[in-house]
Amino acid sequence: MEGFLKIVFILFLSYYAVILFFRYALPWLLGRFIKKQQEKYFGQSQPFVKSDAPEKEKKSNRTTKKQQQKDDKTFGEYIDFEEIQE
Repeated sequence: MEGFLKIVFILFLSYYAVILFFRYALPWLLGRFIKKQQEKYFGQSQPFVKSDAPEKEKKSNRTTKKQQQKDDKTFGEYIDFEEIQE
């Protein structure tokens, strides 16, 4: 009889633990997850802090333009193909 009461008591406690988890812990966890995802999303769309960014962009643009010119020269020559009619 004591074993049966022990099992009933454990089932009773676990039932209420599940109810409390779904009522309080799960909404809190979901809310926290949603806030973090919103911060990630909106953090990506905001512009970066402008400290040295324009100087770095100018330098990188200069190097990329030079590299593009070099790549254009070494890429090859343009060949215009004509269709042959049989």
